[in-house]
Amino acid sequence: MTNDQRASDQTVSPRDVALLSMRPTTPAMSEAVSALAREQSAHEPHTLEYFLHSTLRSILKLQHESLVRLVAMHVAPHRSSFLQLSIKQQCDFLTNALKKEVSLRMLVVGVMVGHFTEAELVRYTSSSADKAEIHRRIIELAARRVCDAREAIIALL
Repeated sequence: MTNDQRASDQTVSPRDVALLSMRPTTPAMSEAVSALAREQSAHEPHTLEYFLHSTLRSILKLQHESLVRLVAMHVAPHRSSFLQLSIKQQCDFLTNALKKEVSLRMLVVGVMVGHFTEAELVRYTSSSADKAEIHRRIIELAARRVCDAREAIIALL
């Protein structure tokens, strides 16, 4: 399902249309969303897994450069010790920072949630259990991205 199809499925605000039109898609993301939609009833394609593939992955892709910059700003005070770590230790450092440092974690979550449409915000706020799981998945996906972008982070230090 493309962003335009999602926008036309419901009545959406101009803000929602703009947000959806900015989101990048890849063939793999489109295939995953289509497969999940086929598995679920047409009336309820809003499981957490569907939300992960249709919303979180595309927002993380859109916000990749911002995520890298935010993490690099966080790492900058620890530059010399960070650069002395092995590649695996650097990834562990970045992952731990995202998971354990509340200010960085909430900043990253806020950057992602700020790109939710109204319907996605309703989904996000409707259940505290889902909200906690969405936070966990945002941080998990962000940790993978920053580990993969480790060299870009080092270049910004």
